[in-house]
Amino acid sequence: MTHGNLQKYTNPNPIQQRLIRRFLDTVAALAARTAAHTALDVGCAEGFVSHHLRQHLPGLVTFGVDLDREALARARALHPQVHAAVGDALALPFASESVDLVVCTEVLEHIPRPEEALAELVRVTRGHLVLSVPWEPWFRLANLARLKNVPRLGDDPEHVNHWTGRGFRRFLEGRVTVLAWRVAFPWQIVLARA
Repeated sequence: MTHGNLQKYTNPNPIQQRLIRRFLDTVAALAARTAAHTALDVGCAEGFVSHHLRQHLPGLVTFGVDLDREALARARALHPQVHAAVGDALALPFASESVDLVVCTEVLEHIPRPEEALAELVRVTRGHLVLSVPWEPWFRLANLARLKNVPRLGDDPEHVNHWTGRGFRRFLEGRVTVLAWRVAFPWQIVLARA
């Protein structure tokens, strides 16, 4: 079975590839606004986001963490220059304020206690975060349009949190300062300051 994240990034469908490129380019553009020298990619899986950041932000040193050992093994095979290790978003193996930028894409919707994960992301950054989650209800509608998760009305069975644009900004209020909110359909991406 192909891992969902790997399948998403390697699917040859030109529409899907265009959406993924826009997503990655938006993440990189927001990260570039921070002038970060170091970045931690939380939930890095196969390392596609870290790899894209390294390609588009020369000199950026990236580290990644993920709970999935198989995904990390694929990351080492696909992107040998990406440094990644096993780590939990709720207990990151990094000191407080140890990186300039924390990137956490397509992770918070999977975590039952996202406020605890966000607090941990804030703890390890010296300043900025780039966060992305599915943009509801558009994410589910896009799934339905391609006949994915039809019995669940397009909802991904692994998603335990669902945020509209306003809802995600409300979730972040009081925890971080949102500097920019962007849409790379069907995802919403936020640049924030801790």
